[in-house]
Amino acid sequence: MQTEEGEVLGTLKDILQTGANDVYVVSREHKKDLLLPAIKDCIRKIDLTSGTMTVHLLPGLLEASEGGA
Repeated sequence: MQTEEGEVLGTLKDILQTGANDVYVVSREHKKDLLLPAIKDCIRKIDLTSGTMTVHLLPGLLEASEGGA
């Protein structure tokens, strides 16, 4: 999984079904898991052939996973 800028975020670990929308749990090396809402504003491209996902990090998502928000 990577950002639109090409920064590698981690690996899809799980998908949580919350009712409103799914949430992707991203496992990151030496960091807390990142939770990404499975919405168009966040998930930009899923390429099943190459096994990659390109995401747009909405303001506060990364900071929230690191305990900063």
